[in-house]
Amino acid sequence: MESRRDERAVTVQIGAVLLLAIVFTALALYQVNAVPAENSAVEYEHNQQVHGEMHELRNAIKNVGTSGGSESVSITLGTQYPTRTFSMNPSAPAGTLETTGTQTLRIGNADVISDHGGSSDPENLIGEHSTTTLRYQPDYNEYRGAPTTRIEHGFAYNDFSDAQVSLTDQPLIDGDRITIVLLEGNLSAGSTGATAVDTRLLDGPTDPVTIEPDGGEITLTVPTQAPDAWNESLQDEPAASVTGFSDGALTITLEDDEYELQMARVGIGDASDDGSDEFDISRSETSTTNTSEAYDVHWDTTRIASGDDQVSCTDDHCTVTVSNTGDTVPVFVETTPAIDDATVEYAVSDNGIAQFDPGTGVVQNGEHTTDLEAWSNGTVTGFVSSGGSGDTVTFEVTVTGAETGPPQITDFTVTDESECSKINSQNKCTGSAGINKAIFGVTWATDDAETVTVTVTRDGEQLATYSGTTGGETFEENDQYGSEYQIEIVASNETGDRTAVETVTAGG
Repeated sequence: MESRRDERAVTVQIGAVLLLAIVFTALALYQVNAVPAENSAVEYEHNQQVHGEMHELRNAIKNVGTSGGSESVSITLGTQYPTRTFSMNPSAPAGTLETTGTQTLRIGNADVISDHGGSSDPENLIGEHSTTTLRYQPDYNEYRGAPTTRIEHGFAYNDFSDAQVSLTDQPLIDGDRITIVLLEGNLSAGSTGATAVDTRLLDGPTDPVTIEPDGGEITLTVPTQAPDAWNESLQDEPAASVTGFSDGALTITLEDDEYELQMARVGIGDASDDGSDEFDISRSETSTTNTSEAYDVHWDTTRIASGDDQVSCTDDHCTVTVSNTGDTVPVFVETTPAIDDATVEYAVSDNGIAQFDPGTGVVQNGEHTTDLEAWSNGTVTGFVSSGGSGDTVTFEVTVTGAETGPPQITDFTVTDESECSKINSQNKCTGSAGINKAIFGVTWATDDAETVTVTVTRDGEQLATYSGTTGGETFEENDQYGSEYQIEIVASNETGDRTAVETVTAGG
């Protein structure tokens, strides 16, 4: 009698091999599709963070140039991907922050008409001055269209391959005032972590110097990589117009009869204080104002708190609460002793949270008032400076109607509930004798979303769409056991979108 061989063990081994093949295929698809998408989102969020940090660095340079002292700003050059257990990440993305070499800024066709003291001749302000600019260049693995972020003469913007997008206003020209903060030093820092950038005053700031046209309209020639962005930023200055661009330098023509010019030099990187007194220029005692006498300028927090019921202050901290973005509250400064005709300048550490309007003014009877415009929730430092004196106060800003930013996806879960009643020897669902269905349960929840769309796609074809800021749905499709699906959620509000994608295999 011939015995029959038992092949059951072979069938089990084949099934195990096929199951492993499915697992490795799913992991490979996740590595190829999901990992790059998730890493691109990490890189994009990091790039947005750097934009804010470069904004802070621009403000630090401006504040040091007008108020003196020093400030340090941390720039996060690179980032880290989330740790993955069953997949791999590429090397962590890095970035480089560097100066762009010595360049020349020029003031032309101008003559000084005010009287001044100090060790330097104010006429030396007219002519050429050396300066430099800063740029941040990311090196991402997935976010291919990331911009180079630049700071040129206090103007910060993103330089894309085909356009430039402003991050701040240009600070050179404000009505009849010209404020130039020259940057000196060499800096080159590249890493995946953060670097501290120190800014310090090297020379100045000068007291305001009155200039008038001499042999034609006053011109400013500034080196730039973005003439169109500068032109757009100058649209709010009717007396300033762009009249030329050549050899990487933009010519700005000023049409008014008189301007108040103030200059300073700020060091960065390896810059050292060589004792230069080029900008040691003060108002002369024969000037028509009395600002040559020594005085201090400081915030009057008592008056700020009493001026509006939306504000409360301690000695150097004020809490500001407004209803809508752009609402204003009055703020006050005073001089000791009380003087007249002194120019005061205001600045904040983050223009995205609040800013002063106007940003400059003239003291009368020892006092000056400006408005603080609230733009978003956060805390900023407010700076005031005049005649070499300055003061700071912290403003904690709450805009009750402010947007909180793009929505958050707090839950996005896809549960595979696919069914097959008959699997053949190749571990495939035949469906010939019963059930063959792809079934998924999808649940989601969001915060601060106005609209939410969930789509189910197979082979590029959109099969189902669900909506609702919170929800749960079950998707079914016959004869698709073993097929691959992409389930995507897009949560949106006025400030932006948040997206997540799950790639799953029915029965996998």
